[in-house]
Amino acid sequence: MLKYWRIWLLLIIVLGAVFAIGFKMYPYGRNGVEIAYVIPNSTAWKSLEQGMLITHINGEEIKDLSDWESKTKDLTGPVTLLANGEKFRFNITNGLGIDVRNIERLNLDFGLDIKGGTRIILEPKGNVTDDEMEQVLATLQTRANLYGLKEIHFRSLGGLIQIEAAGLETGVVKDLLSRKGNFMAKITKPCEIKNNKSTMQLGEDKYPIDVLPGNSIRLNNSIIEPNGSFTLKDIEFQYLNSTGTDLMFLGTSYHGKDIELVYSDPQRSGIMPTGNGYRFYFVVSVSQEGARRFADITSGIPQRMDLVSGDYYLKDSEIILYLDNEPVSSLRISANLGGVPYTSPQIEGWREREEDAIKEKLELQTILRAGAIPVSLETVSMDIISPTLGAGFIGSTIQAALLAGVVVFFIVFIRYRNVKIALPMLLIAFSEVIIILGIAAVNDALIWGIVLIADIVFIGLVWWKKHEIDMSTWIGAMLIPILGFMSWTIDLLAIGGIIAVIGTGVDHQIIIADEALSGGGRKRIYTIKEKIKHAFFIIFGASSTTILAMLPLIVLVAEFVRGFAITTIVGVLVGVLITRPAYAKIVETMMKE
Repeated sequence: MLKYWRIWLLLIIVLGAVFAIGFKMYPYGRNGVEIAYVIPNSTAWKSLEQGMLITHINGEEIKDLSDWESKTKDLTGPVTLLANGEKFRFNITNGLGIDVRNIERLNLDFGLDIKGGTRIILEPKGNVTDDEMEQVLATLQTRANLYGLKEIHFRSLGGLIQIEAAGLETGVVKDLLSRKGNFMAKITKPCEIKNNKSTMQLGEDKYPIDVLPGNSIRLNNSIIEPNGSFTLKDIEFQYLNSTGTDLMFLGTSYHGKDIELVYSDPQRSGIMPTGNGYRFYFVVSVSQEGARRFADITSGIPQRMDLVSGDYYLKDSEIILYLDNEPVSSLRISANLGGVPYTSPQIEGWREREEDAIKEKLELQTILRAGAIPVSLETVSMDIISPTLGAGFIGSTIQAALLAGVVVFFIVFIRYRNVKIALPMLLIAFSEVIIILGIAAVNDALIWGIVLIADIVFIGLVWWKKHEIDMSTWIGAMLIPILGFMSWTIDLLAIGGIIAVIGTGVDHQIIIADEALSGGGRKRIYTIKEKIKHAFFIIFGASSTTILAMLPLIVLVAEFVRGFAITTIVGVLVGVLITRPAYAKIVETMMKE
């Protein structure tokens, strides 16, 4: 048995790849459908989510996608769904508003073109440097992670940003991802007018103001018109207007860079029902410099009692929170905070529905945590790709692959007139596809760890029994399971890489067969081992060229090409280190017989 150890090694790795692809847990059973997309503002909106598994409808089990379509066709009235083991009740008038797909049976992460989802193209405004583009991508990824978005990928495409996700709603793109996220907190500061004179107090410093005709003012020997801007003590101010009794200013207290921590614990963050809606709030921690600006701006403002609550607040003063120059909330300032360095302001907001309050609170917390994007982003396009397109593509690909395999088999059989040459060639090519997909599979670390241990034990047994040494195959026996710990998306380009690997694999096997079967026209008779060694010299040279050609595609071009390059490199390594030696052993055995 150990005489054919290369073939047995191939079988071990193929078996491990099969388990890596197909061994999957089903927490809610094997039958049902998976929600691929929930249409905004539809019946199921805010109740069902992308990724949930629907197993029953009106008490009847859902077996697969076709069963779902037959049972939901022209469905109206009261409906009960069992999704993720939880019951949901709807009253349907015009459909549920969800797209579903069959439950994934494989541990393969298929690309958007195959499994469906949402593709958004964002364009940065103005000239963007490479460093700024990297910062934009990093910030977007951080926002997605903090917000809890799953199966979302960001890619740079020649100055554009492509976002791919399964079931990404328009509101998330507009309110979370494409927002620049510049945060500012500004405080209104009144200054009383007496005899066309006024004084602005900032901390212990006081600045005299002359009120001029036309509501303009003179401050620090500068004439400032209404809505004009100026700076005092490193604080940016805007002169709003004159009420006749007071001059109204707007001073910037906090910038986005002053946000040091955004709290989300129940003590400092939450949702509270009000009379006709829901109020959300959360506390942020700001820098000492921001707290100093707050103290300076609020100093010297008189107090006033609220006749409704009986509490004291700073007169005609409030803190207004801005995001991308748009006010998002405003709060009155308690009297005991006037002139005090305030490092933990509270951000509040109100929405009519609880779901909207929760969503906006999470979006604001996410943006403040992740920071601002250095450039503005504009949505160029947003496409919804149905999962049914991917299902049809997979079916067509399998049919084309089977047809190509049959054609290759007959061509090789006609060339060599020997089924023992043609059939193993086809099986080896098929095994390469299985191994590549097994390496690309997700959640398979345990399986490949077992394969690695099995390969090491098997190689040790071969060495102990003093069989021939083949260092390249031994390296492959350990390298291929290690590669199995990685994973990547199987998209159209990755499938193109698999096709390219199959083509080169068949070529290499033809080289082995030709070298093994040749003999005429040579000065001396070569042994079968020498012929195969000569074939592998050619194969190693061609494979090295392919790998070197693919390496730049991983780091030097757009990210979406990396799947093709990784698939091709892994496929070539599998072929050179595992499958080609196994095929060579088959040919060698056949020639000896």
